[in-house]
Amino acid sequence: MNKFFLVTFISIFFIMLIGISFIYIQVSGRKTEIISEDIEEIFPAIRIFIYNGCGFQGVANRINEYLLDVNIDVVNTRNAQRFVHDKTLIVVKHDDEKDLQRLKKMTGIENIIYAVNSNFEVPFIIIAGKDYEKFFNVNNKLRN
Repeated sequence: MNKFFLVTFISIFFIMLIGISFIYIQVSGRKTEIISEDIEEIFPAIRIFIYNGCGFQGVANRINEYLLDVNIDVVNTRNAQRFVHDKTLIVVKHDDEKDLQRLKKMTGIENIIYAVNSNFEVPFIIIAGKDYEKFFNVNNKLRN
């Protein structure tokens, strides 16, 4: 009987240990997710210009409205010099890798061009290409 009691006790102990471990992993994973979503709020907003590089009417303004609830400060919107951009891209004006990584994460844009000019008004320009809806679904505000 003592052997049966010991085996039962050890079995219950391991089942409880596995259950507690599973719950801990679930809870700690969720905390990390919540922290990473909220941490952007503690950083200053990233200042950008948005250029319409695809020629579709009102694109830059619609993207500006789309970004109102994100930690991005759109300083100005305008048309690019030419409407030849098939791909949406980020132009880096100030060499700030940390903010570039933040901007890439918030927008999903991976195409980067460096045209560094530390005297430029904002650190980044987003040029909206013909694929802009991949990053800014301006019709229903759902992010990819």
